[in-house]
Amino acid sequence: MDAVDRGVYFDEDFHVRILDVDKYNASKSLQDNTNVFINNIQNMQGLVDKYVSAIDQQVERLEAEKLKAIGLRNRVAALSEERKRKQKEQERMLAEKQEELERLQMEEQSLIKVKGEQELMIQKLSDSSSGAAYV
Repeated sequence: MDAVDRGVYFDEDFHVRILDVDKYNASKSLQDNTNVFINNIQNMQGLVDKYVSAIDQQVERLEAEKLKAIGLRNRVAALSEERKRKQKEQERMLAEKQEELERLQMEEQSLIKVKGEQELMIQKLSDSSSGAAYV
């Protein structure tokens, strides 16, 4: 530092300064600009925090919807399997009922045949017993 750079100075408000008025003003301007920059950074940080929070909420909603969709897909798959199982069960029951129907129809035919034979036998017996009574 030169001897000229050292000294005591007075600003426009008559305050005592160690720095030259121009250097002081430049330093003060730098400080003001730095404070503005810091405020802008803090504002930006607040906005970033707000957007990050909003994005986190969206992520949570998406995850919830994804879990819900997976649950619905699993439920649909389970219902499909249940329908297939019920259809097979009903087909099995239908086959059993069909077999039972065929068995009952055969039994009915057999009973009709036996009834016809018995009626014929009764008629023969009644014809022979009525003929024997006239003899």
